[in-house]
Amino acid sequence: MPSSAASAPYTWDDFVALDEDDLRELIDGELVEVEVPGSKHEEIVATLCFFLRSWVEAGHGGRVLASGYKVRISDRRGVMPDVQFYRRDNDAPNEQDAGLAVGRPDLVVEVVSRSSRRYDRVTKLRWYAARGVPEYWIIDPDAPSVLELRLTDGAYRVEAEVSGDQQFMTDWPFPLQFHPADLIL
Repeated sequence: MPSSAASAPYTWDDFVALDEDDLRELIDGELVEVEVPGSKHEEIVATLCFFLRSWVEAGHGGRVLASGYKVRISDRRGVMPDVQFYRRDNDAPNEQDAGLAVGRPDLVVEVVSRSSRRYDRVTKLRWYAARGVPEYWIIDPDAPSVLELRLTDGAYRVEAEVSGDQQFMTDWPFPLQFHPADLIL
């Protein structure tokens, strides 16, 4: 969950103008500091990016972006998902270097922390659904677990939920298998 907020009303333009190393997100017109990711969080992000990037480079195309690329939810809301995947025919990030104002990722992944659990599972879930993001994965390193959510008729439904040594298998956006426990080295 966000830890502190600035008091002035801000917009998407203010959010994308922030320095690259500024970790605030735009929440209802406030620039809110988010928790600095720990090593476990960053290992999970790196591993998922490796899986996704390997598939892209195997000739399937697409684009993988890690933490830091901004996604516009509305003029007063903007977030930086931990991992984003764009299919080959989704050129949105190629045309919008500062942040995704128009379009949507095909897959968003959030790695939760104790302070962001409700924010990722409730608030961001609603925002990504409203934005039309087809697939949303929530990874909890403490469990460890993966919750795969798929957008259907404007709302997310649970496609899969696995933990520990159970096998996570998905065919979206491509065939992928791993154990949640293996994400944490």
